[in-house]
Amino acid sequence: MTEGKVKVFFDRLDYLKNSSDRIFVRSKIVQQFLGNIQNANILDIGCGDGSLSLPILNESNRLTLVDISDRMLDMAKEKIPSLLIKNATLINDSFEAIPDTDKFDIVLCVGVIAHVPVVSRLFEKISNVLKPGGFLIIETTPNPYPIGRLLFPYYFIRGLFTGNRVDYNKNRLKVSDLLTYTKASDLKQLNSVRFSFPLPGMTHWPQSLKLRYTLFTLNNRCMSRFGSEHIMLFQKNTL
Repeated sequence: MTEGKVKVFFDRLDYLKNSSDRIFVRSKIVQQFLGNIQNANILDIGCGDGSLSLPILNESNRLTLVDISDRMLDMAKEKIPSLLIKNATLINDSFEAIPDTDKFDIVLCVGVIAHVPVVSRLFEKISNVLKPGGFLIIETTPNPYPIGRLLFPYYFIRGLFTGNRVDYNKNRLKVSDLLTYTKASDLKQLNSVRFSFPLPGMTHWPQSLKLRYTLFTLNNRCMSRFGSEHIMLFQKNTL
């Protein structure tokens, strides 16, 4: 995995089309975790088209959008209301370009871990820029269950024929390893949700049906236990 390969993958914009259901659900979870946030300095690492963080941008909040893909960042910029553009900062670079001197009340890191060459550096950056008492929302997709692993060959072969295959090995960080990183960063877990169990052929489903299924895996107690996507809320301990 290199930053160049990651940029090429996201510049194709296939991700937005193929993952619209998960992006919608992720956005709703972020809003549920944070509630009515005011007077906050927010960092969105790997912001994509801004679907997760722009709904919580308002006149009292400031938002820094960071993405290695210039095409993604351009889409996010176009969605920022003109009255709020003064409250937004856009960084077309990797997360390592964020100055350690910048401090944030909220850090979003969703859909990012899988595409980071060195995960330890990501957590080091988050630890450096998150204020004491600040909140981190982070996602990982470890797919730890046997049935999930059985489907990996299917998705690999599908990618070869569709041209949407990621040209690098994605990180599949286990939740236990994620908790090790967060503990070292003095973060305590406040909440966690799981959803999404992709099925063969789902990419050909109508978007409305995909969204209904994804919401079902979130809201159904049994299905959520086997959800492949984990989104977790942490708070940094105060000094």
